[in-house]
Amino acid sequence: MAEQSGDAQIKREDSISATTSAAPSSSAAGAAPPSANIHMRCLIVTQDASIIIGKGGSHVNEIREKSGARVMVSESIPGNPERILNVSGPLDAVSKAFGLIVRRINDEPFDKPSVPGSRAVTIKFMIPNSRMGSVIGKGGTKIKEIQDASGARLNASEGMLPGSTERVLSVSGVADAIHIATYYIGNILIEANERMPSYNNSSYRPSSYSSRRPPYAGSSYVPGYSNPYAGGSHGAPQQLQTQQIYIPNDLVGCIIGKGGAKINEIRHMSASQIKIMEPGAVGVGMNGAPAPAGGEGERLVVITGQPANIQMAVQLLYHRLEQEKQKQLRAQQSQTGSS
Repeated sequence: MAEQSGDAQIKREDSISATTSAAPSSSAAGAAPPSANIHMRCLIVTQDASIIIGKGGSHVNEIREKSGARVMVSESIPGNPERILNVSGPLDAVSKAFGLIVRRINDEPFDKPSVPGSRAVTIKFMIPNSRMGSVIGKGGTKIKEIQDASGARLNASEGMLPGSTERVLSVSGVADAIHIATYYIGNILIEANERMPSYNNSSYRPSSYSSRRPPYAGSSYVPGYSNPYAGGSHGAPQQLQTQQIYIPNDLVGCIIGKGGAKINEIRHMSASQIKIMEPGAVGVGMNGAPAPAGGEGERLVVITGQPANIQMAVQLLYHRLEQEKQKQLRAQQSQTGSS
């Protein structure tokens, strides 16, 4: 029997995701008042959904009570590893709820701040494509501001989810970082909705089968929602999918690690098959033709697994790359300072 969020029945939400139900009267101050209502949706794996709900809805009810937000989890769909988490209410309540959700996933106390050893969790918000530009900002300025203020890491997908006009905004961090980042994101969405109300958005709904094929975006980043039926018939969905990304050739060593230790760790944590191709190799497009090649000095990485596992592998790979880039930057700054 599919678990539910504690309500007698999960309602089918027809409104667009991550948009306001009551815009503030003025945004001159540059921040939305705490009373401004917002509805935010994100994708979660079924295992995390079960943790959030708890036995008899005990966990989700506690999150509702402590945050003041409305929290609902969609029903499980056979053949799909993800469910939709809906959180709505005043912006401050919604952002607090996401912080509590991360604490619940990590089995951390609700009333204590995150500590350095806290595990980072990735929340995959579904943002209308018409709003993603506002969140990213010119040249990525808004995302950088949110990252600097919250300590979370943000990554916007290039492609839209199947059959929708929504894109995924992945926010990774500890509970307090997710809480703060969610508030900033919500504030931007509220201000954007006040300036220009959004219409004709199509919300993503998970399904066990879909004939719609999302576009292939095989440059330096490929969205995690690649075609599950490429090369096969339009019958039952295949268990495994493949995603192709490119990484800088000079950072391949840090991904592999000594004796393959790092790449094997990522394979184990994500339960995915990860293959780093030889220099010059190109990916395969959805029609079987060669995909656009990566940039000069980039190496193709092929990841195979279930969708949720692929997403985790991509996040772990990019996190490892970011760690190495920061390490190299600190080394350069140290050399400059000593010269």
